[in-house]
Amino acid sequence: MYTGKEFTFNLLWHFARKNLFRTMIVSIVAVILYQVLGFTFVAIPFLPVGTIGTAVAFYVGFKNNQAYDRLWEARKLWGGFTNTSRNFAAQAIALIDDKTVVKELLYRHIAYLNILRLQLRKTIPWATSKDNLHQTFRGERSELEEFDLGLKKILEENNKGEYYEALRVKNNAASGILKLQIMELTRLKREKKIDEYEHSDLVRHVNELFNLQGGCERLKTTPLFRQYSVFSRVFVVLFIYLLPFALLKDLHNLADWGVWLTIPFSMLISWVFFTMEQIGEFSENPFDNSVNDIPISAICRNIEIDIKEFLGEKELPTKLNPVDNVLL
Repeated sequence: MYTGKEFTFNLLWHFARKNLFRTMIVSIVAVILYQVLGFTFVAIPFLPVGTIGTAVAFYVGFKNNQAYDRLWEARKLWGGFTNTSRNFAAQAIALIDDKTVVKELLYRHIAYLNILRLQLRKTIPWATSKDNLHQTFRGERSELEEFDLGLKKILEENNKGEYYEALRVKNNAASGILKLQIMELTRLKREKKIDEYEHSDLVRHVNELFNLQGGCERLKTTPLFRQYSVFSRVFVVLFIYLLPFALLKDLHNLADWGVWLTIPFSMLISWVFFTMEQIGEFSENPFDNSVNDIPISAICRNIEIDIKEFLGEKELPTKLNPVDNVLL
């Protein structure tokens, strides 16, 4: 998540330069054809192009609303993870007398959150934008190896290394951890360490984690409908490439040299439309390893700190801070 109060010129230029360069080339070609070579027939009326621009603005606005809804839903889901984790930890500490069992239960929960974080950040071909310069592209094999190493590291950090071999072969390791949680709670009930009502309350929190995880997986595996995402880009490109030819005659009527204003005005308008389109494109996949993602690493760390404070531990991990105005 980008945390800076404002976007620097370098960052804006980083995302805009390719589109501005293409628009500049089209605008220069239009001016040369009209002014230098005398091909005045290339000028087209502004009214139909302006109508297209209005329609494109509405279409892009609708797409951006849908993209923002996906991003905000992802943030609400991880807010749910925070609240459910606190409730689960507080009730487990209050209801289970065996503190060793409580610690194992909650450390397993911390491992679950971080494993889910790794799963959600796996790349999916259709979800990875080719223009997203903050995305690191990796082959399927290297990514599987990276997840495997991350899984092992997380389990070892939370004293759960014995689960590594069983979880590494599962398609959904995070769900496997939740299954272990329910099995452990059921064992405690059978051994009369918690009663039926206490067991029901604790399992209810685990079930809520299943629901929250399912919501995140739905956002991860279901794209914004392609007709909205793809045609938004097509319509913006069509409008921007027609725009210079629609500005020629009106700007030429201002003065003989006015036709050259087509170039800067076209670039300015194109920057506005391409930026609107990119905002939606970079927001529609909230777990896409980009600077616009939900900061799930920071959220996981905050939950870990809360749980360890509940356990009375003194040595707590430090909170994650933004690096170059980006919070992971």
